[in-house]
Amino acid sequence: MIKNDKNINDVIFVLDNLRNEDILELQALWGNDWKQSALDNIIKHDFLTLIGKNDKNLDIPIAVGGFAELFEKNASIACVWLLTSSFISYNKKSCFNQIKKTIKQAESKYFVMYNYIYKSNFQAKKWLKNLGFCFDKPKPDNIIFDENFEFFYKINY
Repeated sequence: MIKNDKNINDVIFVLDNLRNEDILELQALWGNDWKQSALDNIIKHDFLTLIGKNDKNLDIPIAVGGFAELFEKNASIACVWLLTSSFISYNKKSCFNQIKKTIKQAESKYFVMYNYIYKSNFQAKKWLKNLGFCFDKPKPDNIIFDENFEFFYKINY
């Protein structure tokens, strides 16, 4: 289930329970202050919260993500992002299916979706490839990121 209300407590819960791969990625981006920097960045933008189950079968936020539009409100380019908690392991199939549905809906709105990922975030890279994202091109010149990150994109024709 997806929630689109901007509940900061849901974001904090996900950040407090992030998968190790996402923690490493955020530390590489923002250093020791990664959690506050991520929170500040997330709450400035629209985001969705994915609700799943924990080990006690209770509903909890398991991921937050969204599409940061570029240039203007009706832009056809978006930076796609997702942070997942360790509870994703109890919800892999349902989470992937919901993300797949959300990406499919976004394809009608965005001509290009892109971002970059920490090179050791292998699970997310596998998901992204299964969702049709490519890792085969060098990064565009105007996007600057550390060499430990890898650019990915999806063009919707």
